Amino acid sequence: MNTWYQEFKPSAALQPFVECYWLHHFETSGNEESPLQRCLPFGTLELIMHLDDNRAYALFDNQWHKLPQAFFAGLYQDAVQWKSVGTTRKFGIQLKPESLPQLFNVPAASLFNHFTDLESLFGKRMNRLVDSVYGLPDIQAVVSAAETFLLAQLRNLKAERNYVFEATRLIRKAKGNLSIEDLSTHLYVSKRQLERSFKEKYGTTPKMYQRIIRFRNAYESFQQETTLPNWLDVSHTFGYSDQAHFIREFRLFTNDAPTMVFNNQGHYYRVPGRQLIRTHA
Repeated sequence: MNTWYQEFKPSAALQPFVECYWLHHFETSGNEESPLQRCLPFGTLELIMHLDDNRAYALFDNQWHKLPQAFFAGLYQDAVQWKSVGTTRKFGIQLKPESLPQLFNVPAASLFNHFTDLESLFGKRMNRLVDSVYGLPDIQAVVSAAETFLLAQLRNLKAERNYVFEATRLIRKAKGNLSIEDLSTHLYVSKRQLERSFKEKYGTTPKMYQRIIRFRNAYESFQQETTLPNWLDVSHTFGYSDQAHFIREFRLFTNDAPTMVFNNQGHYYRVPGRQLIRTHA
């Protein structure tokens, strides 16, 4: 059996909205199962399509559920376990949270810690994209189809100031090291108003999003390390009050201790050494 994970950088026009495109390819003979994988919460939305007939399975309520051919996952704070049975290719579009209301005029709040099939969220307008990539053997052609579809959505973009979208970007820029009090002061809105509006848009609080982003940056900081990191150094670097605070937060988002995650990184979706392919200028 073989497993590949690749990321593809979006074109310049779409980089404010799309973090990356990705391909996960599990290849085997017959119906052999992939190693159990765990998706961690990284503060993004995911539009995911199976490119062939086989589907992946996700574990919910202690039962394995076959995933739809194409589905959309909202912001998550929980880790999700999944596996493939037989050769499976999954293609994903990783979106920044503010992109869903901006490009599609669709709220993300109902999808917090949840996913749904594409048609339930977007109606039939997404079928054109799903049909155009299904069965394509060339991943570059898949990426190009996704680019063409998303670039067309830019026509829906409204040039207006939105403090919730600005708050989301500022939290990411600060790598989660920005208090909600400082954020509300910077944006000239009350903390209560920011929290209420943020939850209306995304289904969670700015504080939770801030914690997810800080966790993501801490997690990604040691993906390429070959020796066990000093967790006290990691906790200080990313603004945790102490090592115990870092470990509690890490367990919240992974259901495991950082040392266990480091020693078993092959079981996590964004594996070390992932290949970033720059297909656009």
